Amino acid sequence: MSTTETRVRRSTDRRVATAVVLVLVAVVWILVNGPVEGPVLIVFTKNHGLTVADLPSLAAIGVAALLVWPRSRR
Repeated sequence: MSTTETRVRRSTDRRVATAVVLVLVAVVWILVNGPVEGPVLIVFTKNHGLTVADLPSLAAIGVAALLVWPRSRR
């Protein structure tokens, strides 16, 4: 494996690892954010909805998706 291939591989591995951590943190946050939920932004059912405190988790999942999205070759 060439030096360039090794660097690309390490970079990809780091991006995937970072994405996994972001998703795990997002899921944990959704499970424990009850005391700070704030207003409901979107109601799904009588007992379920999207709250202000859920937004950081959505952002983290979005960043994770961008990290693992295939990049075009230059």
